[in-house]
Amino acid sequence: MRVALRGFGNVGRALARLLIETRDRHPFVVTAITTSHGSIRSDGGVDLEQALARGSLGSGGPLPVGMLEAEVVVDMTPLDARTGGPGLAYIRDALRSGKHVVTSNKGPIALAYRELTALAKDHGVLLRYEATVADCLPLFDLARAALPLARIRSMRGVLNSTTNHLLSAAARGVAFADALAEAQRLGIAEADPRNDLEGWDAAAKAAIVAAALMDADLAPVDVVRTPIGENAAAMARQAVLLGERVRPIVELVRDGDRVHATFGPIRLGPMDPLYAVDGFSMGAVLDTDLAGRVAVQLHEPHVAQTAYAVLTDLLDVAAVGP
Repeated sequence: MRVALRGFGNVGRALARLLIETRDRHPFVVTAITTSHGSIRSDGGVDLEQALARGSLGSGGPLPVGMLEAEVVVDMTPLDARTGGPGLAYIRDALRSGKHVVTSNKGPIALAYRELTALAKDHGVLLRYEATVADCLPLFDLARAALPLARIRSMRGVLNSTTNHLLSAAARGVAFADALAEAQRLGIAEADPRNDLEGWDAAAKAAIVAAALMDADLAPVDVVRTPIGENAAAMARQAVLLGERVRPIVELVRDGDRVHATFGPIRLGPMDPLYAVDGFSMGAVLDTDLAGRVAVQLHEPHVAQTAYAVLTDLLDVAAVGP
C-alpha cells in the first residue's frame, strides 16, 4: 500500500524510523514526503534512510494531492487550533480525491470532525486520527471495540504530556524553565511551546473527544482554559506538602445534548486514578452509562509512541484495502 507523508518533523521522522524497523511486518511503501520546505518523491518507494540523513528535502511548497501516487495520505503538520492550518485543506483534498487519511494533526479534526468524516464516508475511504489526542493511548480504538453501545457521560484526562511533565517536575523542585527545556530537547514540546502552555493543544483534544466519543459539537475556543505557568508550578510544589499532586486536567461533562469542557491545573488526592499519571505519562477516565467507569493510562510516551499510533491507524486502513 502506497503512503505519502505530509510533514517530516519530529513525528514524521519517528514514523520513518518505525517503518524501517518494522519493514518485514507491514505492507507500506512511502512514495512521497512533502513539506512546506521541499519534497521528495519516488513512485518505486522513497529511501527512508536517505531521507532521514538529509538536512533538507529541497525547496518549494508541498506537492498537491493530485501529484501523490498513494492510496493513503498521512498528515503530520503542526497544530493550528484556531483555523486548522494548511493541514485542514490538505486533508479535504485527499479525501475528495478518494485517498484514505491518517493524521496526527489535531487541528483539522477538532474544527471539522463532522465535515471530514462525512467526506470520508461519501468517497468510500477511511479517516483515522488516534494520534491526535494522546499518542497511542487507545481512546478511539477502545470506544470502537469495547464501548459500542455505551454513552459516555463525562471524561477527565491528562492529555498533554508537556504540561504534565512540567507540573511533575515542579513538584520535585525542578525549575519551570529547566523542565520545559528538557521536554523540548526530547522532541515532546515544540520550540514554541505556547500551544501547550496556553491550553490550545488540550482544547483541540477536548473538541475531538467531544465530537468523536460524545457526539457533541465543541470548538477549541469554547474550552475554558487556565494556562500552565509559574503559578501552576507553585501550586504543584504546595500540593506535595499535603500529599496531593497537581495535574493538567481536561474535563468534559455532558449536559443534555451539549458538552462543557475545561482545562487547567487541578489538585488530586491519592485515590484519584489520575494521581499516579506522572511525568510525560497520560491517562483518561471515562464515565459511561453501561460500562461504568473505565480508566486507561499510557506510561512515559515519547514521540515514537505518537508515530506508533499513526502506524496502527495505517494498519487499520490496510486491513480494509485500497
